[in-house]
Amino acid sequence: MKRLSFTTLTLLITLNISYAQEGKIDMHGGKESTQKKYSQKTPVFYGKILEIKTAMNYKYLKIDENGKETWIAIADTPVSVGEKIGFDKNTAMKDFYSKTLDQEFKEIYFASDIYLAQKTSQPQSMKAMLGLSTQNKSPNKTVKIQDEKPIKPFIKKEMYTVEEIYLWRKNLKDQTITVKGNVSKNSRGIMQRDWVHLRDGSGAEATGTNDLVFTAEETSISVGDTLQATGKVTLDKDFGYGYFYPVIIENATFKGN
Repeated sequence: MKRLSFTTLTLLITLNISYAQEGKIDMHGGKESTQKKYSQKTPVFYGKILEIKTAMNYKYLKIDENGKETWIAIADTPVSVGEKIGFDKNTAMKDFYSKTLDQEFKEIYFASDIYLAQKTSQPQSMKAMLGLSTQNKSPNKTVKIQDEKPIKPFIKKEMYTVEEIYLWRKNLKDQTITVKGNVSKNSRGIMQRDWVHLRDGSGAEATGTNDLVFTAEETSISVGDTLQATGKVTLDKDFGYGYFYPVIIENATFKGN
């Protein structure tokens, strides 16, 4: 199917954030606004970037769409004024106010699929930023972790390994746990959370049990930090559109080692 209206385009990024069908949301510093969700089969629209505003891990783009000015918001991606861009209109926001920009938009689209002219290097997708690119390649595919009887009986401990959290996740559901490890990634300000990936050498990369995600409102943690992380064990957390975690640690606090 041909849907490219300019120089060869490539799919660069999928934001894929799930919201209610009709409701109130507060995106990265914006006030609550009513949003309408369009069909996922909405076609791709094209235009030229007239203006760029950066706020946290997002970029707001004013687009010349066939003579009409349109605002869209995308995950932070290297784009330039004058560049042509393709985007969807799956998620529209009415009367959206951004505290970070101190600007109100009568209408803005939070684009899921972004198309740009082919470049030699491409930015990370939002899924990659959250550590989901290898674990969840489709909304229905989740990390393959053991669902049978654990290979060793559950033991109540003051501190667990990353692998043990996956192994004993059903025993630890809704409990507060502590893990000590090294920070392998920290994606800041996504869905009003920081996503801290912790590894301690346990688990297996093939099954995704070597990396545990902790979420917190705001952190100053850097990759390579060694720390103790404490938070609540949540199972089968589904943020929608493939953002599924069989186990994730929420409302986390961190203590340097």
